Amino acid sequence: MGTFTRLKRARWTSKSNLLPLSSAAAPRFLPLTLLLSGLLWLFTTTGGRQIFVKEVLGGAYDSQAEHFLRGDVDVDVDAIGHEAMIVNGKVRMYFGPFPALLRIPLNFLYPAGHGKWSRISGFCAGMIALFAFASLVRIALRSSPLSSRARNWLGNACVIGFALGSPLLLLLGNLSIYDEAIIWGFALSLAAIFFVFRSRQSEGRAATRALLGFSICAGGALLSRVTFGAPFLLIGLFLALGIRRGNRMTNLAALILPLGAALIFYTWLSYARFGSLTGVNFDYYINPVHSEFAHKFGVFSPRRIPYSFSDYFSLRFPSLKREPPFLAADRHSYNYPTLYSNDFSKVYLPLPWSSGWLVFGAIMGISCLLRRKRADLFEQGVAVALFVQFLCILSYYLLAQRYATDLCPFLIFCFIIFLSSGGAALVRSRHVLIGLIVLSTVVNSLATVSWLVDADQNVPPETRTAWEKLLSRHSFEK
Repeated sequence: MGTFTRLKRARWTSKSNLLPLSSAAAPRFLPLTLLLSGLLWLFTTTGGRQIFVKEVLGGAYDSQAEHFLRGDVDVDVDAIGHEAMIVNGKVRMYFGPFPALLRIPLNFLYPAGHGKWSRISGFCAGMIALFAFASLVRIALRSSPLSSRARNWLGNACVIGFALGSPLLLLLGNLSIYDEAIIWGFALSLAAIFFVFRSRQSEGRAATRALLGFSICAGGALLSRVTFGAPFLLIGLFLALGIRRGNRMTNLAALILPLGAALIFYTWLSYARFGSLTGVNFDYYINPVHSEFAHKFGVFSPRRIPYSFSDYFSLRFPSLKREPPFLAADRHSYNYPTLYSNDFSKVYLPLPWSSGWLVFGAIMGISCLLRRKRADLFEQGVAVALFVQFLCILSYYLLAQRYATDLCPFLIFCFIIFLSSGGAALVRSRHVLIGLIVLSTVVNSLATVSWLVDADQNVPPETRTAWEKLLSRHSFEK
């Protein structure tokens, strides 16, 4: 009998998936993950010398935290600046409250860090994302038909690709107010997906802990950025329907209480800020260009989906240049006056170049999901929930590289399905996948550095100066 006929494909609900993660079948990523953590720390803190830095509008979260402690939802106008929303003469912010909630204990423990926590906060989120992704890959590869050596090679390559060939690198490179909430939403989304896998593999107390972990992470994602958290409300319903009779009430409580509390707090905060139960109202936005456009054409519109898709997934490559970092990443013209508020796009590197390995694996995973023998209804339901987020960001009225992060939970979930269910296709394509990881890592790293040094207006001057010194050159003015 052939290799593939002798190997049974392990499904999430099978007994083989009840094996502990220390099983010999699981690849080991800890040494590499720790090494990448150190590398990303140096990248986030510009060589380890810039830890407490006042990022653009980063102090708004500290101001929001102070107002929470006073019992109101306002924010100081000096802290939020040009991103303020004026509601009945009071200043509000539309960013998710999770980073502000983190500021409360941080400022209590170290008051001198007030307004300068963005890099520590973002790095912690990045580590959650990195370890969650590594754990997902580890779970998936346990049930693959690859040899132990091939699993280790491919798994470690995937972890490198996630650290250096994904939107994670940009978020860690610029932790202004625009990116901090996104990286927390992204990290907690991946952690929630991990606990979805664990809950399907576990029994007894382990299942209860997994459901509790899912609920906490999903609630945190919702409070970070609603587009990340919303899909997990539906996924939570799927999990609730699948809870077995034994210990049912305890498992339901673990699943419902943290996520339900986060949903109630989000709904209350939305109403207290803007008088709406569903979220932000851009009619109050201090920026007249965006507020008028959103009022006239809407913040989300399905008409934008094909145009946004063609921008995020185009084959447009940055121009080459002779001096480091050898790629010139910048905005490009994208003028659709009734679709987008700006006449340009900030997508400096489309996903086929920045994360081509992930796009390839996701396409293969989608093919597995569409085959009934390769996926069950629960897996397909989770994919649909995450795909709603995918479509949501494609219908948004702005285009930016950081928003590509919202596309990743769906892509990563499909990628994990491919690693666990790809069978012969995974064996044949593993070298292609590793090659794409190498390409994405190089291109994404160089393009991201180019964006941070030459084009990103939110990079602090001291950080830009440190990058220029490292590259032995001076940035040109835009």
